[in-house]
Amino acid sequence: MALFSPSNDNAFLGVDIGDSSLKMVELKKKGKRVFLSNYAFSENVKKVNFTKLEDTSYLAKAVIKLKEKSNIKAKKVTASLPTFAVFSSIINLSGVDQAGLKRAVEDEAKKLIPLPLEEMILDWKIIPKTEKEKEEKKTGTKVFLTGSPKKLVKKYLEIFKKAKLELVGLETETFSLVRSLLGNDPTNTLIVEIGANSTDLTVVKNSIPVLNRSLEVCGTSVTNALSEKLEIDFLEAEQFKMDLQATLSDKTQEELPQLIIETMSPIIQEIEYMKDFFESKKGEKIEKIVLSGSGSLLLNFDQYLSNRLDIQVIVGDPFSRLYYPKEIKELLNQVGPKLAVATGLAMRNIFKKQ
Repeated sequence: MALFSPSNDNAFLGVDIGDSSLKMVELKKKGKRVFLSNYAFSENVKKVNFTKLEDTSYLAKAVIKLKEKSNIKAKKVTASLPTFAVFSSIINLSGVDQAGLKRAVEDEAKKLIPLPLEEMILDWKIIPKTEKEKEEKKTGTKVFLTGSPKKLVKKYLEIFKKAKLELVGLETETFSLVRSLLGNDPTNTLIVEIGANSTDLTVVKNSIPVLNRSLEVCGTSVTNALSEKLEIDFLEAEQFKMDLQATLSDKTQEELPQLIIETMSPIIQEIEYMKDFFESKKGEKIEKIVLSGSGSLLLNFDQYLSNRLDIQVIVGDPFSRLYYPKEIKELLNQVGPKLAVATGLAMRNIFKKQ
């Protein structure tokens, strides 16, 4: 959907390659303002698994096709690395100065990462001390460490080279979500990304992911349950799931909410577990839960969670800091949650401080 006509120089593209989906968000920077320029997505691709496919030519053609079909012009791309393929951990270092930081991080990485370091690309970020830690004059350095397999990075470089795009960055999905949904919000937040094929839960503290979990229960789980219960095929069940105006018998209407709750119960239980675990371990409260992904719009799941857990629950809006025509606000509310990762990727080289 083209909203503006950006020049290639100030346009940035985020490309989110999922298991069975391809999503793009194009942003345009003009002065201090950032505009939503364009977006596109292709979902429920059943023939292949994009994240595991090694045929870079096929993937490049898929990128080109979606980009050209939606008239996206940007040449600079930041792409997502699948969370399951990237190692991440917070490490604590003591007695280390700036000169010895690299060596100390690598020594810790050897202990934590199950692959030889020569097969990995390491990246790390120093976690700033909190005001409480400064007051208590705590020593040592906390570092957020990530490790990406060189083979995986090479694959992505080949994809975008063949697509004739400039790959300016690779990033894990989690950091993209933090950027698009939270920005610089220091509040302790639990992000729940309910995708088509998995659900990722991340506790974020001061913009740093400190606790992560993944579940196989996801949006497709609900679709399959609806398909079986209503005796309709998968595509019809998928359409029904997103259609709040569907007309059913009173009996089915009564049973449907409970069916969905039962299907989503592993996610709900994991949310409760992570919330309790973090709060008991850190002695701090999780202030809110932010839902994202295509499954976040399911019925009134946000309100149900809020009532059950007695906590603020919102559906994340990745476009909240962007400019766009007001008349498309309702449409963007429907597509925003599924484009949160792609939006965060596109923001990476614009909101450099985040």
